[in-house]
Amino acid sequence: MPIKRVERRGVLMFRWYHVLAIPCRHGVHGYRVNVGATSRKGERPAGDSDEERGFHRAEHLQQIPEFTRTHQLVHPYRSDAESGHAQLDASLWNGRLISYGVEAQQLLTFGFVFALNSTSRALHEEGASLLTPAA
Repeated sequence: MPIKRVERRGVLMFRWYHVLAIPCRHGVHGYRVNVGATSRKGERPAGDSDEERGFHRAEHLQQIPEFTRTHQLVHPYRSDAESGHAQLDASLWNGRLISYGVEAQQLLTFGFVFALNSTSRALHEEGASLLTPAA
């Protein structure tokens, strides 16, 4: 199904949607599909929720569609981002942020990234000095 665009809806809380272009003999129809959240039992009429139908939305729908320019720009960095997130999670006590509030969490994350980059730079410079012939 052709995806016309990716759309964010909401103000304080929001969800991501694919706006589909459905061809029809009466013309193209637009249809919006939520790509971020799997609906739970009780959120929709009986038997219509994703949970009851055994459909895990996040596993089957890509928020950024494949074969788009955005996907080509973002996808190569996915494994690096996941690795960085796993390292951050592993460094936290009980796998949880030890700060309260957005500003404190941003500061903690910035400190983690700053320390990681500093370590990487030091290791790179050490490796570069090992490769340089001694005078």
